[in-house]
Amino acid sequence: MFSLNFYYRINYLLKKKSSMNVILNFIFDRLKHPFLSHLKKNHKKTHNNFLKTKNTSTDYFSINAYYWNNLINKNFKEFSYLEIGSWEGNSALYILKNFKTKKVVCVDVWEDKNYEEIQLRNFNNFKNNMREFDGKYTFFKGTSDNFFLNNKESFDIIYIDGSHEEAQVYKDIKNSWNALNVNGIIICDDYFYGNLYGKSENVPAISINKFLYEFKHELKIICVNNHQIFLKKVLD
Repeated sequence: MFSLNFYYRINYLLKKKSSMNVILNFIFDRLKHPFLSHLKKNHKKTHNNFLKTKNTSTDYFSINAYYWNNLINKNFKEFSYLEIGSWEGNSALYILKNFKTKKVVCVDVWEDKNYEEIQLRNFNNFKNNMREFDGKYTFFKGTSDNFFLNNKESFDIIYIDGSHEEAQVYKDIKNSWNALNVNGIIICDDYFYGNLYGKSENVPAISINKFLYEFKHELKIICVNNHQIFLKKVLD
């Protein structure tokens, strides 16, 4: 019934000491997948076609379009949005094109001494891609730590796709939680980051699971799919 990839992911969750709640949410998502695959493909194709009008070197986001559309429309008519990690603007473009927003804030370092050429390309692509939405978003070029240090705003949806190192991911989730409105949603990308088939250390899942345990009375897990986990803040 399930693919080999499913069992690798279950094994990954067990090794990362994910809660039974997480595991059951993931299994539920996989059980529904055959009945929703055509919708997922349509949403992915629609956004992918939109990206053809933009300057993008990669597309890691379109595969998430169905989930974002479904969960956002169920929870918000209008919302404020923050993302940690913007790359070339793919996820922010999806938000601005498809939803009514109060504010959209994009945070990224866009600098890396080891990848200066790539980061410069990413930043230039980001600015060019977002041009049609000028006046509808702002961006912060710097670390997420520095952004949160001076941030006074709160948000309804926060997307975390910045650093993938354990310590920084944990800080990003904690800081995001403090800036999240009650009934707001945090989306953590790359929950299954690393090697599914062997040893994976210093990965987001470790930090995410730690956070889930510490804040279990303040949140609700609303979705776990092959790539992301969605958390709703239920208590102030």
